Amino acid sequence: MKNVKLTLLLTLIMTVTVIATNAQTQANPCDSDKVHEFDFWIGEWDVYKFGTDTLVGHNIITAVAGGCALTENWTGGGSIGNSINKYNFAKGKWQQMWVDNSGATLLIEGGYEDGKMIMENEQPRRDGKGKVKNKITWYNNSDGTVRQFWQQSIDGGKTWVVAFDGHYKKVKGSQ
Repeated sequence: MKNVKLTLLLTLIMTVTVIATNAQTQANPCDSDKVHEFDFWIGEWDVYKFGTDTLVGHNIITAVAGGCALTENWTGGGSIGNSINKYNFAKGKWQQMWVDNSGATLLIEGGYEDGKMIMENEQPRRDGKGKVKNKITWYNNSDGTVRQFWQQSIDGGKTWVVAFDGHYKKVKGSQ
């Protein structure tokens, strides 16, 4: 009987030790490489019309919530806007929610592949006449810049127009 109690006690101690060790070694989900795919966008940026020296805005992208998400703070062309960007493990996709001072809202999702983040959606047009498809691509350029290329379609993707084409350059002295 004494050996059975000792065996049970040792088994209980080993089980508790294994559980405690597993709890300590489990990684924070926000440490996942997927969560950091969009980190190339983090920084303080001057944004130029792509292919020109025309400054169109300023954007600050910050990691928040212990690195689990990114916030965007845009000013330019009379527009003030903010987004939150997060990898959604349940959907296996990146998601962005954008809102600006014109009342516009954009909910897009997608993923990172081949050096670029691509997010898209289809939503009702603001004028209530049909739908608009949005496709935004952020290019992780090897020179440390980022290109944000936003296209829209009102004919189901048959034709596209450029809504925005920005070239992000880090503000001197920023990280």
